[in-house]
Amino acid sequence: MSCCGKRVGSSNARACLLLILCLAGITLPSPAQEKIQINIEADLLRAGTRGAADKFTGNVYMTHDNLKMWCDSLYRHPGNIVEAFGNVRAIQNDSIHLSGNYIHYDGNTRFTKVRENVILKDPAMTLTTRFLDYDGIWELGYYFNGGRVVDARNTLTSQRGYYFTQTKIANFIDSVTVDAPDYTILSDTLKYSTATNIVSIVSPTWINGKNDDNSSLYSEDGWYDTALGRASLYKNNRVTRKAYTARADTIHVDSVSRQVIMQNRVVIHDTVNKIIIKGHYAMTDQLKDLSHVTREALLILVGESDSLFLHGDTLFVHKDTLGHDILRAYHGVRFFSQSLQGACDSMVYLTSDSTVMLYKDPVAWANKNQLKGKRISFLSANGKAREFQLQDDATIISRREQTEMFDQITGRIIQGYFHDNEIYKIEVDGNGETIYFVDDNGIYYGPHTASAPRITIKIHARQITDITYYKTGDASVTPIFMKAPTETRLKNFTWLEYLCPRDKNDIYTTRPAPVESPD
Repeated sequence: MSCCGKRVGSSNARACLLLILCLAGITLPSPAQEKIQINIEADLLRAGTRGAADKFTGNVYMTHDNLKMWCDSLYRHPGNIVEAFGNVRAIQNDSIHLSGNYIHYDGNTRFTKVRENVILKDPAMTLTTRFLDYDGIWELGYYFNGGRVVDARNTLTSQRGYYFTQTKIANFIDSVTVDAPDYTILSDTLKYSTATNIVSIVSPTWINGKNDDNSSLYSEDGWYDTALGRASLYKNNRVTRKAYTARADTIHVDSVSRQVIMQNRVVIHDTVNKIIIKGHYAMTDQLKDLSHVTREALLILVGESDSLFLHGDTLFVHKDTLGHDILRAYHGVRFFSQSLQGACDSMVYLTSDSTVMLYKDPVAWANKNQLKGKRISFLSANGKAREFQLQDDATIISRREQTEMFDQITGRIIQGYFHDNEIYKIEVDGNGETIYFVDDNGIYYGPHTASAPRITIKIHARQITDITYYKTGDASVTPIFMKAPTETRLKNFTWLEYLCPRDKNDIYTTRPAPVESPD
């Protein structure tokens, strides 16, 4: 007996067959079979032409239980065994059609061997191969030297295959390919129902689309409904498109609505814009060009030497009119990089020019300078900050070590410029005011206070080297001992150091405001 393409012992063969039957959900029939006589009609009978065999030729027609067979010539051997040659055709149960050049049939076991130009048909599919064994009791056909199954939607090929004509379930093994108008499937092992058009994924499998975006799915466990274009994937899952790859523990795909839902350990990698998005729930809608990620959502803007990590309750991705991605983060936004940290309620990132905009109570820190305004924006290039802008009630505050001395800048709009992620110039436009502590080698003389409509400040090694006041107003230096720390604060002063994330893991942590000690 042949099992899984190899000659094995009878006990091993039965064990292999039992395993295949269990996978297909078949109930074992009773081993006891009633012996029914084979009936043969033909134009000519020659008795004993091959040993004890009788030869029938000319319009040969054979019946045995629910089997009918036609051929050019036939040998009947003792023990209910026949061999049929030439244009052999057989029908079982009036629904299973089998044909080939040669058939060996055992009437006691209902076991049939068909060779060369083999075709097995039922109402759901057509199987073609060179070598086919068919068990009439189990209603199981299996090939072991390459075969093809064609149904109304798909063409499936493999080196070995098992097809249960009763349940319409096929198992394909070794170099499996499914070819359809919109996709191809490549695998080592697949299970397929010709009744439901559902592919069951049981080994490493690729589903490759044939449309323009070169999309593909990979999984090692799951199912794909080829009729409805829906899939559910459960192991080592991956979605790949032109611009990104996505991974998740569970992925649900609807090819008609063009929606993908990903759950648990979601990772989306935008290879074009160098963006990584993580979370535990994600939904993408290709028709609307919209995606969102939630449940510990994380956005990573990958830089050459420094990456920015941002967390918010929900991350959204959509496209502008020119097809560029726009990323939005809402509620509880906190971010961290080595050179830039911050917090706000909502954030927008434009991939077209690498601009980050912070809204609703935004605050940021660059080189230990606290930046605040009603709106904050950053412009970057190659992962490095180039400029920032603070609008309306804009302030920059820098603390002198752990003292109560704070250098402060305020104005209507503050523009800052970076070089190698270090602030080197600040420009204040409108209602400019400054307080900075004058020192000589660590000896502080006191706060210098000045105001002007426009101010330019130059910085080197995080120290102010030059300040230019245009149309200057009042300016003064007060000895440090003549003013209490609270008297050296501008009107918009607020120190929010407790909001600053300490590292990339701290972006998930929110801390309450410190309780101020009573005067």
